[in-house]
Amino acid sequence: MSPFNLEVSLAILIGAVAIDFIFGEPRRYVHPATVIRKLSQALDPYFRNVRDKQASGFVYAVFISLIFGVAIYIALYATSPYTFVYVIVAIILLKGTFSLTAIGQDIKPVVSALEEGRVEEARTYASRIVKRDTTGLDNAGISSAIIETISISLLNDVFAPLFYFSIFGIVGAFLSRVLNVLDTLVGQKNRKNIDFGKWPAIMHTLVNYVPSKIMALFIMMGSELLNYRVNSISFIAARTAADSPNNGWAMGAMASSLNLRLEKSGFYILNDNGFEPSVGDIKRALKTYYMSFYVFLIIFVLPVMLLISFIPFPAISL
Repeated sequence: MSPFNLEVSLAILIGAVAIDFIFGEPRRYVHPATVIRKLSQALDPYFRNVRDKQASGFVYAVFISLIFGVAIYIALYATSPYTFVYVIVAIILLKGTFSLTAIGQDIKPVVSALEEGRVEEARTYASRIVKRDTTGLDNAGISSAIIETISISLLNDVFAPLFYFSIFGIVGAFLSRVLNVLDTLVGQKNRKNIDFGKWPAIMHTLVNYVPSKIMALFIMMGSELLNYRVNSISFIAARTAADSPNNGWAMGAMASSLNLRLEKSGFYILNDNGFEPSVGDIKRALKTYYMSFYVFLIIFVLPVMLLISFIPFPAISL
């Protein structure tokens, strides 16, 4: 996974994960996601001026991806003669592609508010991290929204980037992050983005297609290790019910693992016969989140890195 050997690749992965656990996320103004977002927003008007919005949206997504893909490749290639410098740069870049512990910090205020019966405060805190209107949500509604967010975060912020890192190296992980940011920016089905954001959303869906299936498996495996898996639901129904097929796999696996009824009012219900979620289930979902990551790392990421290290194409590791 590096221009040198597997040991360097493992050092990069371990270093990036260690930084996440010890220091958490970098400052927002230097976070790679912020850089991607700002550049994308700056270039957005130039592509929207084209009459064919779908075609321009496709070119927009490809152009942004190329900018960052080429920049990352050049940075890694330029530092590759200097092992120590390369490793440091690679660790920083890889850490910017995934976010492991941030979700736990984000939901802490919601959990505390729910445990103390401060439902209105919990709604306010939840509104900052979930993609829905939290007005009027009760304890179960807030818990459901948070658990769904945990599931989606595991897919977009952990599994997808590390899946592509294990195969294509840091460039692959970074492109996964770029498409995630672009989908967040323009992938909504509203009047402004229905045409322009179509291809960025499709590209992100394609990128997450395999990781979402693998993630569902590892959520089930992780919950088995925690002795949580008590029900089995149809993932076909889950992926068709949710806003996104890939998110449906993620949320469906979590709903099944914890036997919970997850609902977005007016849009979908996952595992209709499950229990109403509570603040205790948020904690269980977070434990499942971490256990799934550990199992994924040991059973998938490390073996794939080992396998890729025998392929005689050094550039793939960049």
